[in-house]
Amino acid sequence: MFLNQMKPERPPSTGTRGMAEGAGHMMLTIVAWSGLMGTLTGAAETPPLPPPPVPLSRVIALAPNAAEIICSLGACDTLVGVSRFCTHPPELRDVPKIGGLRDPDLETVLALKPDLVVLRGQSGPLRKLCVQRNIPVYDDQVESLGDLYRTISDLGQLLNRPSRAKEMVEQIKAELAKITARVKNRPRPRVLFTLRSPNALSNVITASKGTFVSELIEIAGGKNVFADGTSLYPSVSLEEIVARDPEVIIEVMTSDTIDDKKREKLLHQWDALEPISAVRNHRVHFVTDGYITIPSDRVILTARTLAAMIHPEQARDK
Repeated sequence: MFLNQMKPERPPSTGTRGMAEGAGHMMLTIVAWSGLMGTLTGAAETPPLPPPPVPLSRVIALAPNAAEIICSLGACDTLVGVSRFCTHPPELRDVPKIGGLRDPDLETVLALKPDLVVLRGQSGPLRKLCVQRNIPVYDDQVESLGDLYRTISDLGQLLNRPSRAKEMVEQIKAELAKITARVKNRPRPRVLFTLRSPNALSNVITASKGTFVSELIEIAGGKNVFADGTSLYPSVSLEEIVARDPEVIIEVMTSDTIDDKKREKLLHQWDALEPISAVRNHRVHFVTDGYITIPSDRVILTARTLAAMIHPEQARDK
């Protein structure tokens, strides 16, 4: 949706973002990729987008999901600036970087002369700059799959690629439906999805209802043990994890390379919770692929990855 340029700034937020920042660089990356910016909104009814104020040829995308969607729409050449977290597809390698989600280089943004800025989260300084300089803004609010489909459609309209956007949405839905069909008649193990620092088993953040992650766990044939969380990405205690007794644990550590030694260390951290099923049955998995926490058209890959971990027997049965 376009930002109402008279909309007041939301106050700085603490909560999930603050907890993530305290866990170091790995958690900051998660903040960037997952959009854990404080007060998060899910899908909402929005009026039809107005036509672009000018032909769009100079777009800045702040978050990886928007940059990936724009490239998948065939409009990568319109991107004149992206954040340093935007690393896929390879075409983005040479696109000028404007800093991060929390520390954008405003001078660089102005020098790039964008005719559209795709924001994510609060993005306070950059949002304020766009209002002051009358730069058109699209507010990326992707949290759920429904949000993703809407955003693909919106960006397709803005970039004059509505047919390609429709094809993308249909393809995502079709591929996710295939995964659902493959695991349809199988047991649904209890799944814990975690985002945390690899240094210690603490400050564990998970995904709850209203997030694309929770939806993909269900699509992949699992049952999210924290689907009833009171926020989109709640911090959970070890006691809560023991009480939920997950049968599968999927740990996302996208900024790390996990060799055998690192894997052994991470598994040892879970030994204190040996009574839970996932630890006892050696079903703790580690994921370093960056796409796992990015709500773009690559959710298809995420669903396949989750399904292979939740239902390894399904992969063997192919």
